[in-house]
Amino acid sequence: MMKVVEYLAFILIGLSALALIGYFARGFFSSPEISLGIRIVCGVAAVGLVLLLGYVGWDRYHSARKEPQDIKEVKH
Repeated sequence: MMKVVEYLAFILIGLSALALIGYFARGFFSSPEISLGIRIVCGVAAVGLVLLLGYVGWDRYHSARKEPQDIKEVKH
């Protein structure tokens, strides 16, 4: 049950971040003064960056869960 809540929390955080990015970028993407090609390229780059950050975060999350919890640190 806790796993479902954890995944739901990740999904809600991701959707909220995307909604905020979309809200703040609305003026840029609806401006007629900026060429359509530039708006498309910026949109694709933003989506790629968000996907990359999500993948890196998810990968780090899974690798941290697989690490042994009883690692002892070396004292100097």
